[in-house]
This record gives sequence, structure tokens and C-alpha cells, in this order.
Amino acid sequence: MKKNYLLLLTLSFIVSAAFGQPRIVDEPVKILFSDEVSYMNAVWSPDGQMIAFSGDKHNGIWVVDADGKNLTKLTSDPGAGFGFSWSLDSKFILARSVFSQGFRKYHNVKLYDVRVGTEHLILEKSRNLKGLPVFSNGDGLVAMMLGKNMEKKSSGIPALKNTGTPQKEAILFSGALMPVLASSKVPVEVKFPEFKGRYVFNSAISPAGNKVVFQVSGLGLYVADVSGQNLKKLGKGEQASWTPDGIYIVVTMVDDDGSRITSGKLYTVNVQTGEYMPLLDKEDMVAMNPDISSDGKYLLFENSLDGAIYKARLK
Repeated sequence: MKKNYLLLLTLSFIVSAAFGQPRIVDEPVKILFSDEVSYMNAVWSPDGQMIAFSGDKHNGIWVVDADGKNLTKLTSDPGAGFGFSWSLDSKFILARSVFSQGFRKYHNVKLYDVRVGTEHLILEKSRNLKGLPVFSNGDGLVAMMLGKNMEKKSSGIPALKNTGTPQKEAILFSGALMPVLASSKVPVEVKFPEFKGRYVFNSAISPAGNKVVFQVSGLGLYVADVSGQNLKKLGKGEQASWTPDGIYIVVTMVDDDGSRITSGKLYTVNVQTGEYMPLLDKEDMVAMNPDISSDGKYLLFENSLDGAIYKARLK
């Protein structure tokens, strides 16, 4: 009887794990497209009610309701669509834009109000900004790398306190700023001696705030604790997005011919076991930049062949 119970328990665990792995249950739906511009880099708002995305070469930011209605162009600022981030309350977007004067390039950092379309200038015409700005201290501050130093400036909005929303503070994660839970007691700077001389990028923190997945130039995809401990190589893959349970990520795997990307496929990766499973492989799609909604029910991605944003239902 005991053996039967253990067998049943084991089978239950296997079935539970199998159902936990995300899969696309319907044909992906094209929800955002234009004859004039290619759309890219779609990101769900934290509350799942809106989608923000960019255009060719990450120029400009648009916002739209989750059902594809009420499309609004928030800004035409060049480069603003690269690495932008939502505020915790889904009311603002933080972005870095780039512009040239003569032979020099400059950056602005702005906060955009998605409700009324206004913008607040946080950093103007800087040649000293390194990397992307991030929210910190309950979104009341914006952390930036100015030269070799991290500096914090007012975001122009009140810090979110006593709202039940986990508070985040910025740390330096292998040379790049990253917002982590204030309660995680992570050092102000996390270093990886084994990656010296390489570039760590595309970091994504798990929903629980305890893990981070990231890419290392020339080496591939890794996962570690936000403190830098328990480092593990996963393999290949780019632009990871977490499932709500913090067990799986969705990544894109691309091929190119030396001048352009020729294929893009989506895979799920179990960060505990390192197992890869195909999620989306279609000849008429080069799927890029996957982003999973906070409830885990929907997946956004761009198809670089037609410049459209697609939404797929997950189960």
C-alpha cells in the first residue's frame, strides 16, 4: 500500500510539472501592425491591462489596451523604445532616448505619463550616461550610471509606499543597473570574476525576485541568485521572459546569414533542470522579444518578417 501511495505521489508530481510548462494553445493572433512602420519590443504593463511597444530601430513608444484598442503614440523620441520600463502601478514609462548634434551623441532620460501623454525630463543632453536607467526606491527615484558612479534622481512621482507592492532598489549587477527587491539584502554591487572582459546583458528578474537570468557575450544564457550565488549555465537563448511560478522562461533562438536574421523560434526553458522544449516554430515567422503577462495567460512577441506584434494564449 505504501509503495502504491509513493507511486501515485510521484505520478502526481510529474503530471503537475508537465501542466506547469507553458504551451501555446491557439494560433497566435496578429494584434498590432502598420503599413508605415514595423513594430517591435512589446512589453506588458505590470497590471496586464496595457501593452507598450516601439517602432523601427526602437524609435518612439506606443501604448495600447490589452485587447488592441485605444492605440496612442506616447512619444517619437529616437531610441526611447530600447529597454524602457513600466512603473509598478502601470501609470508611467521610464525611457532613455538618444539624439545627435554634429558628430556627438547625447542622451535624455524621461518619464512618460501613459494616461495623459505628458513627459517629465529627468536627465537632459548627457554624454556621460552609461547603460539604461531603472526605477528605484518605490519608483520615487531613478537610478542611472553617470560615468562610473550610480546616481539617483527624483522620478517626479511619489514613491509607492504601503500599497502592498514589493519595493525595489537599484543595484549594480555585473556592470549594469538592475532593480531588485529591497527586502532581498543583496550587495550594492554583484560581480562575476569569471565573466571579466565580457558583457552581461538582457537580465530579467524572476517574479519572486530571487533569481535572475541573463546573457553573457560569447558564452550564452545563465541563471543565478540575485546575489550572484548558484550560478548555472543554461545554454543558448535570448530575451528571456519568466513565467509567474519562476520555474520556466521563454527565450528566442535565432539564426542568421551574417547580415540578417533568417529564423527565430521560441523555446521554454526549465531553469531548475536546464531542459529546453519547443514553443513556437513557424516558417512564416521570425519570432523575437517574447514577453509573458504577469498572470501567465498570454505571450507577446514580434514577427520581424512582417513587422507586427502577435499575442498567443498560454496554458
